[in-house]
Amino acid sequence: MNTISIEEFYGKDLLSKLFESKPAECCKDGFQHRLLKNEFVKGNLQCLCVEDVVVSYQEWQLIQPFQLSIAHREQLIKLQFEIEGDSKFRSDDSKKIDIPEGHYQFIYIPNAKGKLEYSKSRKVLDLHISLEHLLQFLTSQGLSDKEIREHLLIKHYSFFRSAMKITPQQHALIRELLNHQYQEGFAKEFIRIKALELIYSAFKDNAKTASETKWRVEDRTIMIEIKNYLDCHFQQELHLKTIARQFGINEFKLKNAFKDLFQDTVINYVRKQRVKHAHHLLMHSNMEIKEIAFISGFKYAHHFSQVYLQHYERLPSETRQAINR
Repeated sequence: MNTISIEEFYGKDLLSKLFESKPAECCKDGFQHRLLKNEFVKGNLQCLCVEDVVVSYQEWQLIQPFQLSIAHREQLIKLQFEIEGDSKFRSDDSKKIDIPEGHYQFIYIPNAKGKLEYSKSRKVLDLHISLEHLLQFLTSQGLSDKEIREHLLIKHYSFFRSAMKITPQQHALIRELLNHQYQEGFAKEFIRIKALELIYSAFKDNAKTASETKWRVEDRTIMIEIKNYLDCHFQQELHLKTIARQFGINEFKLKNAFKDLFQDTVINYVRKQRVKHAHHLLMHSNMEIKEIAFISGFKYAHHFSQVYLQHYERLPSETRQAINR
């Protein structure tokens, strides 16, 4: 399957023109309209940037399956409705987000790097909004800023455990947003309001999920602190008993709460951080593989090679050879 960068797919100037704070040109319906045509798709894109909300709707007729390579320097925050077709994201650090046809997901990625895979024609509505504006809006509507912010810190990548089915009410809101009869300034305001209604609809019934957990607020706070600690100290020799004692909890709670909240064991999470760091060193340094293994926290080079193969489906030596070609 061929891979294309996001800049090549949309064109170098298109994205900046569509997502700048004050778009230079809009049609009477409030949107900017652009044709999409390359070797992979043909279709159209319509977009509106108003205040802190960016509304983007795309229709693609697929010519051939492809992968889209993305690398966002800033936070990627959006509510994505896959009306037709589907979206499969695989990050460089082994995270995945699958949104099948007729489903939506709220995506929150601090630094989005990875590949999106497309094998069908699609219709998709993306609602981009800054985190602060999102929290301010949801709080004004009676939802809990604290619970949502904490949930995002715990989950990262996607708010809901799996993509949610688009409801009939949401389908109706999407149709109103895209097929309204208003013009000029009122059209823009109408689109913004409908976008906020869609955002609210996604969170009002599901925000309870963020707080419904068997773990107390204090436990969840400690787990976030432990995760941050592991992110900074993964290269060191770590033991569950020592970590539990350091953070004032018992080992049973550490193992079970961490896995419940982050969908991963402490040991496996540390291993992923180590192999991700080792991969970075393989790509951007001339250090020997044995040295990289040791610096990244692996005691033995052969164990590092096994773990690396599991994550990247090739040996460290093969990655190094590919770089040097």
